[in-house]
Amino acid sequence: MQIHLQKLNQQMDQQLHLHETIQIDSLQNEVSGLIDMKDVDVEAHIFKLDPHLIQVEAKQSIVAKFTCSRCLKTFEHFINMEWTEQFTDEADRAQENEEQEIHLIQGNVLDLTPYIREAVILHIPYAPVCREDCKGLCPKCGIDQNEDSCQCETRSIDPRLAKLQDLLINRDK
Repeated sequence: MQIHLQKLNQQMDQQLHLHETIQIDSLQNEVSGLIDMKDVDVEAHIFKLDPHLIQVEAKQSIVAKFTCSRCLKTFEHFINMEWTEQFTDEADRAQENEEQEIHLIQGNVLDLTPYIREAVILHIPYAPVCREDCKGLCPKCGIDQNEDSCQCETRSIDPRLAKLQDLLINRDK
């Protein structure tokens, strides 16, 4: 998504509203559990705060297909996200503000694609689950515990603490 700054300067109120659907390069190799992702729907409000400072407020949404980290089933998930960034054409101003990062614009075109991509990566869940109460797979036999139950003993003792378990057994005798 590219914004031509001359177009922004030509607007009477120096504001632009854009609504686009854009395609982001494949993220499957960068994000675990992500199988597929549809195009990103982006609505951006761009306005000038002063002659050398531009603010972009964006809302975006995607539908992504994941592999559940617990039961390994495939599921789709709808993700909404919002972000705000500021941009300037003055190098000194971009470096001086420590509280909020102000990005330097080089040239007459502002490319928002890297910021859209970053927001998607930051909002994708680290360990996606198909539902909150997903029980996952049995660690012993591999059965899907959402659909069936098994008789496997799932309580395991850390081998470093196994001697303590022996002490408890001997104490009870």
